[in-house]
Amino acid sequence: MALVDDFLKLDDVPVESSDARHKLPVRSATGPYVLATGKAADYRLHILHGLYGPGTRQLVIRAGLRRGMCVADVGCGVGMVTALLAGLVGPEGYVVGIDASAAQLNQARKRLPPRIDNIRFVEASATDTGLPPASFDLVYCRYLLIHLPEPERALREMWALLKPNGILVCEEADVTSAGSEPPSALDAFADLWGRLGPARGLDYTLGRHLFQMVQAAGFPAPDITFNQPVLAGGENKRFLELSVAEAGPAFVDAGLITAEALESTLAEMRRLNADETVLAVMPRMAQVWARKPALSPGGSR
Repeated sequence: MALVDDFLKLDDVPVESSDARHKLPVRSATGPYVLATGKAADYRLHILHGLYGPGTRQLVIRAGLRRGMCVADVGCGVGMVTALLAGLVGPEGYVVGIDASAAQLNQARKRLPPRIDNIRFVEASATDTGLPPASFDLVYCRYLLIHLPEPERALREMWALLKPNGILVCEEADVTSAGSEPPSALDAFADLWGRLGPARGLDYTLGRHLFQMVQAAGFPAPDITFNQPVLAGGENKRFLELSVAEAGPAFVDAGLITAEALESTLAEMRRLNADETVLAVMPRMAQVWARKPALSPGGSR
């Protein structure tokens, strides 16, 4: 795992703190993906991986990931899970990280130490990767389908990429399941994202029915569990605030909140991050895994 540890170290590739990131120019809120990409997204994605990474590792091993496998990480972002998978499959295995954002992939490549030679990054759509069919032992995604207008198309593409008896692993959230105890301004995360989805033609509650979606994609016997971190303090507690800040222009453009109210809400969220009497409940992540049948419906491999 040393190569993965090198990849995830933040000393060689500085991560922008959220305070520094807040000083970046405001992004356009157009397009289905309303969060930051590339360097501007690196800090939030580091936080996200801190929250969900340990559960992801346990999940892929439980699903059947083994050394020597060829793996696709669809919607890989800045490559944190890609590096995790590369460490697990070892030098005899191979991982292809796929993302539609050049900025995300540029950041992923900057994070990649020279000694890692079992990772390749490809700029492509999750619904049409252009990669050879039936070429992967395992296909993985996290926080991808909720950002797609047609997530079913991405699942069909993942089916096509898998070899017969290959493994699909998906982690998708229901963002409206996030909140705080006692109730506080941290609840703005679920409220704003929950109302933005219909305005954008996206389903940010997709994790609720991920199991059924995987079944409908042709996987006959999926398994499911859930992962929902809860934090009293620490850096990772900032995930809710950082996500609201990055998507702020989209919330304002959709008329869900004024710019002034957004700034006030973010200030209160930042204060609550330091208040260890308030628990931050992160989005519940549905973790679904399944095998593609060894035989196609036509009976051929």
